[in-house]
Amino acid sequence: MDDRFKPKTTEAMFGWVVEEAGEVLAAIGKTQRHGIASVNPLLPAAQQEMNGDWVLREMWDLERALRLLRARLILEMGAVDGEDRSDVTKGDK
Repeated sequence: MDDRFKPKTTEAMFGWVVEEAGEVLAAIGKTQRHGIASVNPLLPAAQQEMNGDWVLREMWDLERALRLLRARLILEMGAVDGEDRSDVTKGDK
């Protein structure tokens, strides 16, 4: 993502997560209807991608948005209920 468009406030980050979640749902819905190896025939050949690749790309985008939001919330909230949650920004173990 171009840094000019990267959300700078917590509220904007929430919106980004919602947008990316919607894109994941759209990709999964299309994949369920048309199949994982299907492509959008209305796109030029150079822009076509299999639905499975589209789902993965949108999932990566959602995961990035969630990581940035999680880091922002940790910075804003710090430890909650005395529990150190700083390790949640490091991803799955």
